[in-house]
Amino acid sequence: MIKIIDNTLTTLDRILPSKEDLHTFCQLLFTLGVDAIEMSRDVYERMEYLPDNQKFILDIDLLEERELYPGFYRYVSRHIVCDDNLIYELQMNDAREIVKLRALKGCKELRIVGLDDLICYDSFEKILQEIIDFLPKTSVILCPENTYGCASALAIQWVTGFGSNITTSFAGCKNNAATEEVMVALRLAVRYKISRDLTVLSDIKKLYEKFISKSIGNKKAIIGSDIFKVEAGIHADGINKNPATYEAFDPRIVGGKTELVIGKHSGTRSIRLKLEELKLPVPGDFVITKILDIVKEDCTAKRRSLSDTEFVGIVREVIRNERKQIHR
Repeated sequence: MIKIIDNTLTTLDRILPSKEDLHTFCQLLFTLGVDAIEMSRDVYERMEYLPDNQKFILDIDLLEERELYPGFYRYVSRHIVCDDNLIYELQMNDAREIVKLRALKGCKELRIVGLDDLICYDSFEKILQEIIDFLPKTSVILCPENTYGCASALAIQWVTGFGSNITTSFAGCKNNAATEEVMVALRLAVRYKISRDLTVLSDIKKLYEKFISKSIGNKKAIIGSDIFKVEAGIHADGINKNPATYEAFDPRIVGGKTELVIGKHSGTRSIRLKLEELKLPVPGDFVITKILDIVKEDCTAKRRSLSDTEFVGIVREVIRNERKQIHR
């Protein structure tokens, strides 16, 4: 059974959101489908208490701190101790280091962090299998880092073919695999937890942006604000006829929707589709072409696509001018 630990709450010590926001964030992550949430001691102290009936993991420096912070499902430590409630974390920056795992056969739970270079090896699947073979009685949690932009792919490869436990972070904020990317990929690839509600991703994103006081990139996979926007005419026409032509999945799965935007790459088909979407009369080809010419000029000058209000303004201006020409 696949288990996902989200460690986003180990990255917020410098900003420490409000208690209410932290509890809401946890609730949303569990609704999304993560199995456990990992946090720092500072975040836990800000939260004041742990919600009931959920699994939480605490990062600790000293083993004795477990007595100071009771009630956690697991504790993460860099000290090798074979306790039932302890996850030993090992940083491994070179795939060639995996031979060292032979010395950890007595470890009950081990999290391997790093392996950034794993994707550089043609035999990376063999290396993943060796990790399992070296530690047959150990529960191994893989937490690949994202130096080469492949952490999410490695995490998915691990849980679909080798181990069953991974650690991720929302938007990949800890240089880990991105929680939302892994969740959606598993939903589409292996129908993992199809009853979980991925539409809360938009709410998680808004709350996380509030935490860090800046916006996530608009092209970010799964949660970027522009990833479902379509501008080019051929794409717009294709999606209108069959969304699967250009969309890997239905945007509604993650609380999004396809949005037709008008820009310098739009064509006459895009103009017609946008007029129909806005429930405006669709004029003849000559007027459509005039509208498109002005749209391209305006978008080039502004170096961006148009808002619906700007587009409607152009349409009305062109139609008004055409009527004046007719009545002269």
